[in-house]
Amino acid sequence: MKLNFLTVVVFSCWATFVSAQDPIFIVRDRIGTVKEGSIQRISSANSLEMLSADGKSFTLTNPVYLSRKNTVSPKFPQSRALWLLNDDCIKFEDLLMKDDSFEFESSDFVSGSKTLVPLLDTKMIWLKNPLGILDPVSYRNKILNEIRLKDFVVLNNAERVDGVLESLGAKNAVLDSGTAKSEYKSDSIAVIGLSSDDNSKKEKAIEGVSLVLDSGTRITLAEFNLSMGILEGKTMQGTKVRIPIAKIQQAVFLGKSVVRIQELKNIKLRQVPFFETPMEAKGVKATKNSDFLISGSSYSNGFSTMGSTSITFLLEGKYQKLCGFFGFDDIDGRRGRADIKLLADGKVIASWADRTWKDGLGSLDLPLAGTKALSLVVEASVGSKINWCECLFFLAD
Repeated sequence: MKLNFLTVVVFSCWATFVSAQDPIFIVRDRIGTVKEGSIQRISSANSLEMLSADGKSFTLTNPVYLSRKNTVSPKFPQSRALWLLNDDCIKFEDLLMKDDSFEFESSDFVSGSKTLVPLLDTKMIWLKNPLGILDPVSYRNKILNEIRLKDFVVLNNAERVDGVLESLGAKNAVLDSGTAKSEYKSDSIAVIGLSSDDNSKKEKAIEGVSLVLDSGTRITLAEFNLSMGILEGKTMQGTKVRIPIAKIQQAVFLGKSVVRIQELKNIKLRQVPFFETPMEAKGVKATKNSDFLISGSSYSNGFSTMGSTSITFLLEGKYQKLCGFFGFDDIDGRRGRADIKLLADGKVIASWADRTWKDGLGSLDLPLAGTKALSLVVEASVGSKINWCECLFFLAD
């Protein structure tokens, strides 16, 4: 009896110690349940084993969103970022070109480990902002959306030179323009772009979990398993990574039954940004490579509405649930005010009156079974830029 008692005491102390040392996460599941605790194990996208603050173990099924408690998610890296084919980006140190791959270290991965990413899986290396570029984010996104047959380098003065990247070392890079081979000092280069003619031939894996890490790294894993505080997995391109759980700031669990809002077709959009004349558009320009800022945190999948807006999503009864976040933009939405409604086949299923930037982050958790058309109606004043982030539709069973 004494031994059993001591065993219980020791286990209880160990559980309390682990709870105190491990990062605490807030997790929201598919039915809207919110739980808090440390993550002990993730064996699939459908189940989390967690430990509460008082040392009690529990399992949360069908998690959707996970975020670190009492922190804000960082923006995209502004320098030394490797951009992959699916617009994921990894903050790196000491990147070198070795044969047909880039080798680098990252502070977000297990210390001392080197990562190899094939050149064919890489879109761009953003080393720093080129001088004279007034809007680096728009410039970066333009490059990410290009389809190009050649590599290129952008020098510090924003001059762009096309060719074939032959080498990239710690001190120098060599680019073959076809007429001559030019050598550049590495510290004179701001951006390197890789050819993208083979991108469309790659078979796409199913997204498992999308992560935001401490440095601002955005990475999506097709396979993953968490054990002993280390998340091991493979990226969408098959690269193996090992990430300490303490480096994770935010996660979105995906899978076969999840459709991001930007993947929907037949979207009808009508906006009245600042004047009385409405503008018609063919679709929502949702993106995953920009910072959507709400309450100090950056979200990387979403779209924005400006002023009064009406959007209709034709769902055709295919979806059973909508989850997501929304809120006024931290920069361009501080002065606005809006009334917001969501209607399923013309019936109001959610509404927010007199919403402002001070209301912070709002959540979407709406049943949609049988819904043919979902309408978002925003009646807003000038300065009402609202961000809609990580909006996910769940397919009906």
